[in-house]
Amino acid sequence: MILRHAKDPVEGQPIENTFCAIDERSGDLLGSSVIYTDYNPMLFPNRPQQVRIELDSPDAPDALLGATLARAMEICASNPEPSRIFSRCTPQDFALAKRLESFGFQDNDGLIRMELRLPALLSAKEPAGCAVVYDDLSDPLEQKYFLERYNQLYNTDHDIHWLQQFINRQDFMRILTVASSGMVGEILIWREQYSGVIGYIQTSKRWRRLGVASYMISLACDTFEQMGLYCAEANIRVRYPYMLRLMEGAGFEQTDLLMRYPGIDFDPA
Repeated sequence: MILRHAKDPVEGQPIENTFCAIDERSGDLLGSSVIYTDYNPMLFPNRPQQVRIELDSPDAPDALLGATLARAMEICASNPEPSRIFSRCTPQDFALAKRLESFGFQDNDGLIRMELRLPALLSAKEPAGCAVVYDDLSDPLEQKYFLERYNQLYNTDHDIHWLQQFINRQDFMRILTVASSGMVGEILIWREQYSGVIGYIQTSKRWRRLGVASYMISLACDTFEQMGLYCAEANIRVRYPYMLRLMEGAGFEQTDLLMRYPGIDFDPA
């Protein structure tokens, strides 16, 4: 077996962050991997450098996974701040989970669904000096500003076609909190059958930890109750500590594990 880098960058990632395993006799591709890096101290304050390993197959050779992990650790070692190396693994893929565990990955992160039975009976105080606006985010200028905020928060490059997928969902609504100084916070909601979905929530930096997010969650739940829905739900990354505490504080409880993110925490020397 031969290990080499890809001939060209993959999805914008540099060639040195790509690996291919080739059968030296047949020339067949046995597996490939790509390393994605993301620096985001806002979402991951404890480990701002996030290094994700993507394998094209759960049966990729161990040598390929080992080489990929070594490169990922090299990336982390070059960063002075705490990092995390992780990969995605479906809850049912026990074979991949076991393989990752043998390389030192720990199953201590994931995407979870949280639910709150309605009526919620939440009582959050309206932030002083703020007003609430309900809209459908159909204005092109508002769409542009929303995408700018979202892409900055998550280090993504989504466009209007991506946003339109959410706008087109049943009973889609944005709840916007504003003050004389500008936007305070916003939340996107829609319905799926008998559940109300909180798909996105963000608070402007200067308004954080002042109860704005809790207030918007209460407004969302009030809206769901008016629709006659039975519960509210949201998908939360376990390692978004603020969001997890926020939802738990509002009474949401974990009901499903949607994706595992086993990983290795890496601290600078």
